[in-house]
Amino acid sequence: MNIKSFILLLVSSLILFSCAREEEDVAKSTYISGNISVDEQIDASGDNSGIQLISTLQNDAGQTDTLFIAQTDSSGFFEGTARFHEKDMYPFIVTRSRNTFGYINLILAKDDSVYIEGRIPNLVENIEISSYENDIYQTFDRVDRSFSRVASFINAGGLSADSIQAELEKWSDIYWEIFEDNPDTYASKIAGESAFSILRGWNDSLMVERANIVLDQYNSLLPGTRTTLLEYYAETEGLDRALAFLNELKEKTESRSELMDLEMHTIELLYDSSRTNDANQLLQQFRAAYSDNEQVIDWAENISYDLEFLAPGAPFPSIGFRTTAGDSMNTDELAGRPFLIEITRLDNRLYQQQFDRTVAIYQIYRNFDLEIITIPIATTPVTLEAFFEERSRLWHVAHPNTFDADEIIDILNVNRVPTRFLINKDGNIIRRYIGNEYDDVVRGLQQITTINE
Repeated sequence: MNIKSFILLLVSSLILFSCAREEEDVAKSTYISGNISVDEQIDASGDNSGIQLISTLQNDAGQTDTLFIAQTDSSGFFEGTARFHEKDMYPFIVTRSRNTFGYINLILAKDDSVYIEGRIPNLVENIEISSYENDIYQTFDRVDRSFSRVASFINAGGLSADSIQAELEKWSDIYWEIFEDNPDTYASKIAGESAFSILRGWNDSLMVERANIVLDQYNSLLPGTRTTLLEYYAETEGLDRALAFLNELKEKTESRSELMDLEMHTIELLYDSSRTNDANQLLQQFRAAYSDNEQVIDWAENISYDLEFLAPGAPFPSIGFRTTAGDSMNTDELAGRPFLIEITRLDNRLYQQQFDRTVAIYQIYRNFDLEIITIPIATTPVTLEAFFEERSRLWHVAHPNTFDADEIIDILNVNRVPTRFLINKDGNIIRRYIGNEYDDVVRGLQQITTINE
């Protein structure tokens, strides 16, 4: 496993929100109290009234629920009871007279009590939060910040390849100690998930062992760590094992929102694996089960279009443009040659970070007749020239204003950039890659290599 892979692994192991999923049918409560005052240099009156602490959450039906709202009296004191369905970390906003003075994150757990001491306007710098759950989380947070520094050191090449595994196993043990010492807490669960996710590609057997322990205790996993295991099972044991893993998670969860998320992940996995009939069948069931959720319906319509027109094996739509070299070009003209087409904004930071990777792919796979085409949307000629001022223009780049961006976005169902499609020599889609999914492109390129060999 190389250092670049480790960087990606680190991103998925730094966990912030959406943690433990519990039963959603019983409301839980946490008592919250404290004192928030106004800095005397801002207001010397001593009146601390009217400061509001509010937390809201969008429910499965797309409606906004108020979990907590309280307002300070003249002394700055406030109190109230937060009501929620799941133990988790929730964002709270602090306002006064329609001015926002900061956001704080509180862990809400059944029958816990939280005390907050703070001062505005510089709330983030002048706040203390105390509760059983939040105090344990501080321990995790200190370890996590320390590991982030170590990970940055590793990514910068500060450790030899021979030393990295031992270092990661040491930090996995540190996270694991938090997991074992603080059962049934928010911090315990995310520490456990961090403990196994950082081992991916370095000690996979220990990763799976610890993942199973965490899953047995909490019955759920965060999306990032779930994806880590899903990719591992898909790579080592194939699609059926990955689907079995998702089914195992579905059987364990009692959360409707998590079940919905797992169903979506299953449909996407089937879609990416060219099992479009199975994906379509599950999609119809999914539509019926979550017809009350507008966001779900939008997602279902979106992927339904993909399944019909953009699934692996489907012919790639015809797209015409003029290149920056002045040549007229149409994707239909590439018959007999595989190509990678990318739709992006040139000012997109992720695209800029991935550019060197695309250069490497081009240099390797042009030996297999691979063409690359970049369609820069929302880009002016000046921006394009500035982008390539310090970068090599090695492949076809569509000149701005020579194509209908809205039509391309519509035909290719582009919702995020960069979006890429890998097309085989017969003009059929191998796979679509959105954002960081581009990291999986080598598997698709290997298919092209095999075909041409």
